[in-house]
Amino acid sequence: MPDFTVSIAELNTRITFQSPTITQGTDGAQVSAWANIASVPTVWSKWVHDHGQELAQSESGRSVERATITVRYRSDIKPSYAILDAAGSRWQIISAPENVQNQNRWTVFRVERVKGSL
Repeated sequence: MPDFTVSIAELNTRITFQSPTITQGTDGAQVSAWANIASVPTVWSKWVHDHGQELAQSESGRSVERATITVRYRSDIKPSYAILDAAGSRWQIISAPENVQNQNRWTVFRVERVKGSL
C-alpha cells in the first residue's frame, strides 16, 4: 500500500475542535452548548470540500455540505466533537477519525454542516 502523504503546505486551514457541553440557561433550564476542547483546540488542517456531494432535502428546505479533513495525528478526537472553520461555521464530525495506515502521522475524518434554505 502506498504511503499516505500530505505536504505541509496543504495544511492551510485553521480549525478548532469543540466538545458538546450542558450549561444552565438564565431560566435555570439545561441548555446544550459547545466549548473548545482542553488540549490544543486549534490546529492547521487540509480541508477538501466534497464537491458534488451536496444533498438537497427539499421537504425541509435545507442542504447539507460535506468535507474531508486531514490533521496531524491526534488520538483525542471523538466522533461527538464538532469543529469551527475559519469563518466560525460549526461542522459536525460524521465519520470516526481514522489513524491513516496506523502510522500515527495523520488523522482523517469527514464533517458536514446543514446550510440554510435552498
